[in-house]
Amino acid sequence: MPVRLFLDARLLSYMDSTQRQREPRHPMGVVTQRTGLSGDAIRAWERRYGAVTPRRSPAGHRLYSDEDVERLRLLHRLTLGGRQIGRIANRPDHELLELLREDEADGATAPRAPAHDTLATRLLDDAIARIEALDAEGLDRVLRRAALSLSAPAFLDSLLAPLMVRIGDQWAAGAITPAHEHLASAVSTRLAGWLMEGLHAPEDAPTILVSTPIGHEHELGALAAAVAAAAEGWRVRYLGSSLPAGDLARAARETGAAAVALSLVYPLADSGTAAEIETLAAGLPGTVPLIVGGRAASSYGETLDRAGAIRLESFDDLVVYLRRLAEA
Repeated sequence: MPVRLFLDARLLSYMDSTQRQREPRHPMGVVTQRTGLSGDAIRAWERRYGAVTPRRSPAGHRLYSDEDVERLRLLHRLTLGGRQIGRIANRPDHELLELLREDEADGATAPRAPAHDTLATRLLDDAIARIEALDAEGLDRVLRRAALSLSAPAFLDSLLAPLMVRIGDQWAAGAITPAHEHLASAVSTRLAGWLMEGLHAPEDAPTILVSTPIGHEHELGALAAAVAAAAEGWRVRYLGSSLPAGDLARAARETGAAAVALSLVYPLADSGTAAEIETLAAGLPGTVPLIVGGRAASSYGETLDRAGAIRLESFDDLVVYLRRLAEA
């Protein structure tokens, strides 16, 4: 092969490789496995520090490039060595590599968790213990302390979201009873009301309705979504759990809602729930999006796609979507 053609081929190969490295193609699950970071930590680093800027799929899900993954891996290793993420998140990659070499040379490898993560973990364990003991007053104190001690994003992503997962896991394993779950929901309902009392939406703020489909009694996710929307400046109408699709669609029309949000926790892949979702989507005005989240949402993927619903993976995703919707 002539030298010029060989060089051109190598250049094209290099450019193609570079383009692939920058292509946003990895979902959150892949990134957490490859970096060792939790999804909560990744979202917090993006939101607070601009560590990386993922793209969004047509359904609104985060997509990361190879370069994003490598950068997050570097940042994680540096924070394990004691570096503060806020001081390094905006540095270019070559500086991060140099810092890592310095840390490795100094033997700075002892892991240190960020202070808010340590506090959230401690409060989460305390909240679970209070639920297991059916201690409503104690759970109320723990959650209020968490809401006052943590930022709103940290409270939702680092405490309330893991709390819902833990409750769901214990429910599925038979470790807690309906009484435990009802206690947690009752306390969380009061907490959500307390939090939203101080969040006053502007007069021209859009309205969002939040509920769960009929048969879905677990409402912690819906409550958290209501708080997240209120914190974003939306006028929230929280309608409780297990609301029939027809009633929810009617409420959306009567209130002039700009969006409807559903939380799906349990049951998984239920035909009745699927029918309710399709009925709700068909009953909403064409300009009103149906937003769906929760740990059971993925089991209704085909139904949600047919209904044209927006499936979101986290409270941060919800905030981003509502922000875009309000600005549209």
